[in-house]
Amino acid sequence: MPRWDLEGTSALTLNIDGNPPVINGYRQNRTVIKDVAAKHSRKLIDCKAEGDPTPSITWIMPDNIFLTAPYFGSRINVHHNGTLEIRNVRPTDTAEFICMARNDGGEAVMVVQLEVTSMFRRPIFKNPFNERIVSRIGKTTVLNCSADGHPVPQIIWTLPNGTRFTGGPDRGSHHHLGNDGTLIIYNPHKEDAGKYRCGAKNFMGYIEKLIILEVGQKPYILTRPRGIIRSVSGEPLFLHCLSDGSPRPRIYWTIPGGHTLNRPQGTTLHDRGNYICRAQNDAGEAVLTVPVWPEFVAVMTCCFVL
Repeated sequence: MPRWDLEGTSALTLNIDGNPPVINGYRQNRTVIKDVAAKHSRKLIDCKAEGDPTPSITWIMPDNIFLTAPYFGSRINVHHNGTLEIRNVRPTDTAEFICMARNDGGEAVMVVQLEVTSMFRRPIFKNPFNERIVSRIGKTTVLNCSADGHPVPQIIWTLPNGTRFTGGPDRGSHHHLGNDGTLIIYNPHKEDAGKYRCGAKNFMGYIEKLIILEVGQKPYILTRPRGIIRSVSGEPLFLHCLSDGSPRPRIYWTIPGGHTLNRPQGTTLHDRGNYICRAQNDAGEAVLTVPVWPEFVAVMTCCFVL
């Protein structure tokens, strides 16, 4: 209750006991939400207000008519608990409905942007299949979760550590939610690898898909020749191609004639030219060119490091 403190005749202090209203758990003074309703249906919009003292609830209609709870009309009702009921929803009900809660502690407002439609569809993914994505350390990675539906589905990502991500502000995160539901990972690390779950929901239903992200290291070749390699008559020639990466790279040799070797084997160096080693994995490829100048016919063995 208000308390009045008088000090002489020059000062007046008003102390208010109580808590300002909170609508549907939203702590801010003004909340804007979007909602949908089917044509000819019965629509209920909750406006549960809490506070001390108990707030009064008033709904402001699109034509600027104020309806204080409780109110019961031919098509519009405002129940004792603040719920707005619209019977036989019409296309003209596509508008803003404002719930206002007041008590001695203050005021809170919830703006409901209502859309009336004649057709609803549960969410459906544009690509409904689970996916496996391989990325590289430091390379921006995009995980796709585009979904259709009416109303437009909300996209919810669950990260490998179990954290739910809906695109809210998080200055410490290198995750970002795109407009089409994609999850963008900036500067990914090995720790970002794992199972990502993408969910799409509207009031018609909920669907989910799995995306497995592997963060690998592009291959790099550790050995480099110093200039042209010259063969020695009658002796084997060893060309080395030692590489590293994650996943473990596969090694391929291409000899001057264009033939590709994918396993250790011997061949005859009849022609000089470039012998090309390719180290490949899912994260990329590295290439090494070894120029060879044979003086006589020699035997070459391409070395695969297992």
